[in-house]
Amino acid sequence: MDEDDGPALCCPDEERIHAVVTRQGERTFDVHRHKGLLRGYVMGGERKRLVHWLRNGRLTRATETPLDLKRVAE
Repeated sequence: MDEDDGPALCCPDEERIHAVVTRQGERTFDVHRHKGLLRGYVMGGERKRLVHWLRNGRLTRATETPLDLKRVAE
């Protein structure tokens, strides 16, 4: 198991947020509300990376980062 792999399906009762990518355009998947934050994976090449965001889609309150989420048209 990869170190960034979590359980098969985290928070199965939470609705998934589908129309988001990172600010630098990387794909995301399994983004959902999780313990007061957003939790999901970012695809970087062949590797997926587990990331937790603030509820507004940013990694930090202090500064914008390339891994912040942005909505895209579905």
